[in-house]
Amino acid sequence: MSDKVRKKASFPHVFVILLSIMVIAMVATWFVPAGEYSRHMDPKSNRTVIVPDSFQLVQPSPVDPFQMFVAIQKGMTQAGSIVFFIFIVFSSIYVVMSTGAIDATIAWMVRKTRAKPSSANTTFAVLMAVFMLWGSTGTLSYEQMVAFVPIFASLALALGYDPVVGLAVSFVAVGIGFASATVNPFTIGVAQTISELPLFSGLAYRLLILAVMGSISIAWTLRYARIIKADPSKSVVSDIDFGELAFDESKVELRFTHTHKVVLSIFMVSVLIAGFGLIKLGWYINQLAGLFLIMGILVGLADRKSPSKIAEIFVDGMSKGVLSAMVVGVARGILVVLSEGKIVDSIIHGMANLLGQGSAFMSSVGMLLFQTVMNFLIPSGSGQAATTMPIMAPLSDLVGVNRQVAVLAFQFGDGFSNLLWPTGFILIGCILAKVPLNRYFRWFLPLFAMLLVAQIAFLWGAILIGYGPF
Repeated sequence: MSDKVRKKASFPHVFVILLSIMVIAMVATWFVPAGEYSRHMDPKSNRTVIVPDSFQLVQPSPVDPFQMFVAIQKGMTQAGSIVFFIFIVFSSIYVVMSTGAIDATIAWMVRKTRAKPSSANTTFAVLMAVFMLWGSTGTLSYEQMVAFVPIFASLALALGYDPVVGLAVSFVAVGIGFASATVNPFTIGVAQTISELPLFSGLAYRLLILAVMGSISIAWTLRYARIIKADPSKSVVSDIDFGELAFDESKVELRFTHTHKVVLSIFMVSVLIAGFGLIKLGWYINQLAGLFLIMGILVGLADRKSPSKIAEIFVDGMSKGVLSAMVVGVARGILVVLSEGKIVDSIIHGMANLLGQGSAFMSSVGMLLFQTVMNFLIPSGSGQAATTMPIMAPLSDLVGVNRQVAVLAFQFGDGFSNLLWPTGFILIGCILAKVPLNRYFRWFLPLFAMLLVAQIAFLWGAILIGYGPF
């Protein structure tokens, strides 16, 4: 590789990026006035929420450099459930991969698409549509998808594309669905409950949003796929060696065995149980982790592996998820710095005051931008709803914006920016697909710009039609 290409491919390590953001957050605690809102338990949503109009300045609490590094450990602790969930998911999926069932699936898809090349785009479109619809219900999340990103990246490479396509088909598709949030109980459910709106009201409009946003994203992905298929040099990662993800051509004739079918059946049943548990039983991270553990053990036994061999594979798989899990903890450390500096509420208060100025149309755009910025500070959808909606709901009444529109602005700002901010799971997706963050942005930012225009159009359309609690 030439010096020019090596220089082009160079990009700061993920921890350098996160630590730089953390330094900025630390410096901000010395200049942004400290302040706090009062909070109380909301019996309807069963969450701790902000009391509107309770903001007051408090004693400054600037964070020093030593405290900043301590915040990394605190972030790891606070994000412990997600960190260990990632370890368990990677371990369980690694057991599935060790059976050869995934290789057989990829080999089958490679044979089919090579026999009929045009079917690849159709397959990608169908997969994206399924993941988007599934993600919109809140039952398929980034956490569940993390271990599958390398699989889709390998599939894309095997079909003559690049890992960006694999990332788009899997992670980005789930993100678009999550942002469209048809009946997501963790975002729309919490936001509407706090805003005193009927649960999941306005569904028809959100289904339209899902269809439009999904179509834009699928079209952009397939356009890129066609371009790089015709000319690989136009790939945003054309100069990067993806040897670790490359599909072993010697396995292209690998056929499904009875064991492979049993393994995939166990996997699919586990996925269906996860969806049922999330919707009907109130499951979340801990229960899903337990389910993935059971799945991994059953898959290992179905492949006639000994208990000790299954344990060894679990440990090997866990090592594959170390970087992804660490990223979650370090990113949470940024919020720890802002919280200990007592400036999160100050930022919320300052931005909320700006939204009270202007027309209903401009206020709706302001709400969207506000929620987009807040997702950088509070990457949890339900946490962001509990923090911002007690302020946004009454504020929307004052500026002449329907509360349903305020919830829609939250939905957009929280959801689509998950694919933008490096403090979210998209950073993990890029790591797993071996796609540098700057190359991902080169592909994604034009798509994000189109989606942003569509978000504003839907907000203004909601105002015009009187999008209300129906």
